[in-house]
Amino acid sequence: MRMLRIMAYAVVAGLVLASAPLPASAAATYQVTFSITSSAKVSGRFMYVWDRSTWKYHVVQGDGDSPAGTAKLPPGDYLAVARYGYFRQRNYLLVRTFKVTAAAVSVAFAESGAKETGIIADDATATRATSAVWLALPDGSRVGFASGGPARNYVTPFTAAGVSLRVHELLTKAGSSAVVPSPYRYDLQSVYTDTVPAAPIAKVTTANLAKTVTTLVAPGISMNAALGSEVSGGWSGSYLESAVRLPGTVTEYVTPGLALRRRLTVGSTDNFLALPDRTLAAGTAAGSTVGAGPLLPRGPGSSVRAGGELRMNEPASFADAAGNPGVDARAVVTGKLTADGDTHHYDRVVSRRVAWSQLSTRIRSEWDFRAPDDGPLNLVDVGVAVSGLDNRNRAGAAAVRVTASASTRGGGAATVTDLEYSTDDGAGWTALRGDALTVPATAAFVSLRITATDDRGGRLRRTVIRAFAGPAVPPDETAGATRISNVVVNGGKDLAFGTSGGGSFAATFTASDPSGIADGDAYLYHGAYLAPDGLVLPNGPADCVKASNTSSVCTARFAMDVRVDAARNALSGGWQVAAWARAGDGKGLADRHAAGVFAVKRTTKLTTNAAPEPVKKGKAITVTGTLTRAGWESLTFQGYGTVNATLQYLKAKTTAWKNVKTVKTAANGTLKTTVTASADGSYRWVYAGDAASTAVNGGADYIDVQ
Repeated sequence: MRMLRIMAYAVVAGLVLASAPLPASAAATYQVTFSITSSAKVSGRFMYVWDRSTWKYHVVQGDGDSPAGTAKLPPGDYLAVARYGYFRQRNYLLVRTFKVTAAAVSVAFAESGAKETGIIADDATATRATSAVWLALPDGSRVGFASGGPARNYVTPFTAAGVSLRVHELLTKAGSSAVVPSPYRYDLQSVYTDTVPAAPIAKVTTANLAKTVTTLVAPGISMNAALGSEVSGGWSGSYLESAVRLPGTVTEYVTPGLALRRRLTVGSTDNFLALPDRTLAAGTAAGSTVGAGPLLPRGPGSSVRAGGELRMNEPASFADAAGNPGVDARAVVTGKLTADGDTHHYDRVVSRRVAWSQLSTRIRSEWDFRAPDDGPLNLVDVGVAVSGLDNRNRAGAAAVRVTASASTRGGGAATVTDLEYSTDDGAGWTALRGDALTVPATAAFVSLRITATDDRGGRLRRTVIRAFAGPAVPPDETAGATRISNVVVNGGKDLAFGTSGGGSFAATFTASDPSGIADGDAYLYHGAYLAPDGLVLPNGPADCVKASNTSSVCTARFAMDVRVDAARNALSGGWQVAAWARAGDGKGLADRHAAGVFAVKRTTKLTTNAAPEPVKKGKAITVTGTLTRAGWESLTFQGYGTVNATLQYLKAKTTAWKNVKTVKTAANGTLKTTVTASADGSYRWVYAGDAASTAVNGGADYIDVQ
């Protein structure tokens, strides 16, 4: 999963809402030429112009990779904006006001006149994670951008009635990452109306902000996630996200009175829980819990009969216990509507197998109902709650309490008639007597089936496979003859990272079944299967390419950044591959939690110095060096101590290096030994590497022996 993602779609979409240019009139127009004076090549720039009296929008012609543009404008008073940026470095909103009278006009934008925007908290550990900066105009248009991380944002100071500059900024603890998430987030906004000052930097005091604690529950397995927010009303269209871990808690500090729409993205950008819009007053507010199960549909849909048609529109595929609706683009939803006389049957199934959740893998809702002549359908709805689960939605040794309720749309009474559970994914069901359930220690998951009827002959049976997890670690799964083999990561080569950047690579595996393979996927993890301390999810579903009638080669693509996905030294060493595949007949399945292994290593460096030079034959030569290793927490190379390095010698006019002796590095990584000068040649230190560190040859140092 790539953590710190920015969705800056509205900076352009907002302009779609602006007034379209009116048809050309007989009024005279004059050429206006725009130019940008910049410190580097401008690309991906946008230019906009509005008439300040009518706020009519005018199109600027020109190539987005050029600093120039043109427009033909009638006489009037105008506001122009140029928007562009240098990825993850600097972004610019350059603003100019100008007038057109009865001649051509040149309008110049200059980076040098722009001033940095920002919001600073009185917490010395807090630093900008990301931000959105935009202009709000009287016609409802929005012009701005999300910074794409900690980039600096610059805006030209200006005065323009009715125009405001809005800054939405997210601060997190310096050095935090997906694997070491920040324990807090500052969700802040500053607004400058009519005038942007020469120093648009706001300062806030933590004690004067709203404060709340959000508890995040994991979907059966510890998982990477991102908590995002966007300003409601006068929106920027940019969710500002900070990395969080499930399970966990995060303390939120928010600008009082700031209306935010929010969501929790779990594992993938197309899987999230939509959280309620929130506005907090200054002071401490009650906390909230997100992600508690069971995850299943909650609340009525809007299915209706209209014009002789039944239009079935039921809720999102699942919601958490707090009613936060979930969206998962990887879920497969099917629905079948049939009739038996006046009674209709609607069978809706939501199924998914994804890396970011072990729960609610299949939800089936079976309705029987009589449809009215027109209007909303009177369907039965059920809800279920489970208390006593831990922060990964897992039951322990103590009993949990399961309660179910029923309602019917349009009035009337509804009753739960059956509440059943299964510990074998629905192969067998047991009636729950009372509300206490002691889950067997051998059970990895508990499924629930709730049946309810109403007083108008309606009925619903809802089945949730893997509604919550049990005490046992789930074993590998095999159904039918489906098999997984030949798991290879990065072409069989170790992954190695220094102190910056990352890389893209793939994991491949062969999946086979007599009926062929429908699909498959994989993800990478470090540590325990249920509670990994490192996790990398694929960039989209795996591609499974048919190799024969019975087998396919599946390829999952990954990107890994040491600053995000491996920001702890302890994450070097052996990683595991979890992989699964489903058969073409829909019956076979192979799900292997440790299908393959690979290494993620810290890059090493090694120096060599031999002295004195030259040296007389028979005299001592001192050979020194230093072995250093990438520190993923400090992002510096540090001395690697108490490991063995080998001194090698290459005699002049030969090609084979020969081992001389093995020396252990000092605590700071330094090496030192002496040898006797015998003939011209070169010396070098060699480190063979280990499970968590790369091998390296030090540079050769030539000695002239006289």
